Amino acid sequence: MDKLINFTILYISLFVIETVGCFLIVLFYFIFESLDFKGSFDTAILWNLWRLMFYGLPFIALYFLFFKHFGSIKVCKPLLFSIFNIFVYVLLSVLSRIIWGKNIPLPAEGIMFWTACASIFLAPIVLGFIPYFRGLMNKI
Repeated sequence: MDKLINFTILYISLFVIETVGCFLIVLFYFIFESLDFKGSFDTAILWNLWRLMFYGLPFIALYFLFFKHFGSIKVCKPLLFSIFNIFVYVLLSVLSRIIWGKNIPLPAEGIMFWTACASIFLAPIVLGFIPYFRGLMNKI
């Protein structure tokens, strides 16, 4: 039960950091394009909510199935979480593209896909600098 609570806290924290990271990257992109603060906020929030809806449960299932094999690798835990998260996100994106074709809400191309990839990769590394979350990563 304790492992489930730790995972839930970490997963919610990762999602928040990914959303903030996505917002900052999109904001930086829109500063050079149109100076649209509200548009960048809406875009980042909407993309991450769609990602949570479509990839949330499959990610959790894949985490509990495969991370025990990844967890035995002797690498810094935040980096291990980053590699695992980006691998699962790209895998789910490619599989959804293969299964549903071009009519998917989160296409695996374009600026938002790469923005999400960057924020997904960087979020565990950022959380790894905070001792509490580094401890959570080591407990899981």
